[in-house]
Amino acid sequence: MRLVHPKRRVWVGMGLLLLLALFLVRPGGARLKARIAGSISAALGRQVDIDAVHIRILPQPGFDLKNFVVHDDPSFSAEPELRSQEVTATLRFSSLLRGRLEVSRLSLTDPSFNLVRNNQGHWNIENLVERTAKTAVAPTSKTLVEPRPGFPYIEASAARINFKFGQEKKAYALMDADLALWQDSENSWGVRLKARPTRTDFNLTDTGLLTLTGTWQRAASLRDTPLQFSFKWDQPQLGQMTKLLSGKDKGWRGGVSASAVFEGRPSDLDIRTDISLRDFRRYDIIGGQELPLAARCEAHYRSADRTFRRILCDIPVGDGAILLRGQVAGLFAPHDYDLVLSIEQVPIQAVMTLVRHAKKDLPEDLLASGNLDAKFTMHASGEVKRSVGVSGRGETSNFRLQST
Repeated sequence: MRLVHPKRRVWVGMGLLLLLALFLVRPGGARLKARIAGSISAALGRQVDIDAVHIRILPQPGFDLKNFVVHDDPSFSAEPELRSQEVTATLRFSSLLRGRLEVSRLSLTDPSFNLVRNNQGHWNIENLVERTAKTAVAPTSKTLVEPRPGFPYIEASAARINFKFGQEKKAYALMDADLALWQDSENSWGVRLKARPTRTDFNLTDTGLLTLTGTWQRAASLRDTPLQFSFKWDQPQLGQMTKLLSGKDKGWRGGVSASAVFEGRPSDLDIRTDISLRDFRRYDIIGGQELPLAARCEAHYRSADRTFRRILCDIPVGDGAILLRGQVAGLFAPHDYDLVLSIEQVPIQAVMTLVRHAKKDLPEDLLASGNLDAKFTMHASGEVKRSVGVSGRGETSNFRLQST
């Protein structure tokens, strides 16, 4: 027969007495509303409003918060940054035994987030990230003997994330989002997001699933924060994807898979991307020869001048390849760019296969042989006096076109 350690019996007994006392006395949650709102407001640096607080005893001690609102910095937006009808705050049991109220988990149901970018190019979440990094809290999985409060595990289900540029709310949104945020270790945090991208001005389907995972470390400012993020956009349908991005279905079909990795600091960032397209075709073309399309790109981004440098994209085509090199300045139009496009030993039959998937009623027996080599340079600069130039040359070898 196993014996229970006397010290453990004391802890269990104290816990049971505490739960019994809370169940019998049930102190009014309303009088804690101001204290809870003030505590969260101090942590976030934002005004927080809560309509009602209800104490919850089982299955774990905590609070149910009704109409939870986090107001935005007025310099960004007059709308709330976060609004949730229901929030469950689970208390850390060990803190209750020490006479403290410490939240171990914060669960938001159907929340709405507003991500706002001002005219200076800053986002409203920047100072929240910086404030979190400067706050002396213990990791989410803190030990029992750790005296500092632990960073809570924050999760949101069925969330909606909106985007605003200045005072203009964009049609883009992330729906049905599941979000989790935690402090992984003493100086690092983690985030996980799954969501469905959409537009509020269209009825879109088959836009795929966005997945984001990432970690970042403590730093004095967001631009100097070491980070590593992985992004994946899984199987959006190409027609719906073009309508999502441009507002119009361009008439192309196929399944897309895209991924990206961001490493470094926002001020000095390395980017790697992979994209593949399955069953590419025009909307009114059925069947045809299989056409695998894929591209891999890498670049280096500096936020000081908002320039992508060392761009290198590789698109394999048969035994040849299409390469893109150069740099692009500016995230938003007009762009300044210097690019070189190289076509190296691309089989002309592969080009013909692509044309057959894009243009209807070509002869079924149309065949092409030979290789294509070409090189083009493209540049653009200036805002008022725009200068744009394209130059290049190309050649074919052993080219032959036939139809029986």
